[in-house]
Amino acid sequence: MEDQLWDAIRDNDKEAFTTLYKAHYQLLFAEGFRTCGNKDLVKDCIHELFLEIWYNRHKLPPVQHVGAYLKTYLRRKIQREAGKLQHYAVADMETRITETERPYEELLILMQSKKEMADKVQAAMQQLSQRQIEIIRMKFFENKSYEEISALTTTTPRTIYNQVYDSLKILRKCLRVVLFF
Repeated sequence: MEDQLWDAIRDNDKEAFTTLYKAHYQLLFAEGFRTCGNKDLVKDCIHELFLEIWYNRHKLPPVQHVGAYLKTYLRRKIQREAGKLQHYAVADMETRITETERPYEELLILMQSKKEMADKVQAAMQQLSQRQIEIIRMKFFENKSYEEISALTTTTPRTIYNQVYDSLKILRKCLRVVLFF
């Protein structure tokens, strides 16, 4: 059936093209999302993939396993686009691409473990004083220098440096169990 759609597309059949698109979009999206985890990039790559198929329909080779062909095409396209954007580390992409068939249960476990880690970081942050939290926020989330923080808090840069050091020491101690066990 799919190979007939493919041949019809090669012969300028717009309805066959639309049918193929509708039949494979969700599967390709799931495959692409497992590959890189960036919804927008995946959607863009799927649309570009189908545009390229339509514009190059006269040059398309005959294909027996259309679904496998589209998945491979999409994986390669995502890898190229991610490389261009330098949005993902190449090693990370290669690892994710080789793990193409991640079960949904594994994705749910991954999401749960990220939430647990966030909860543990939040609990560790509660061990800090309000002033330490404010300084950590300015230093690491607002990317302010020690001098900028000292000007905002009317303390010396050395005092800010010491408070950041002490705060990180507390956080390391609280998170050591989480990170190494």
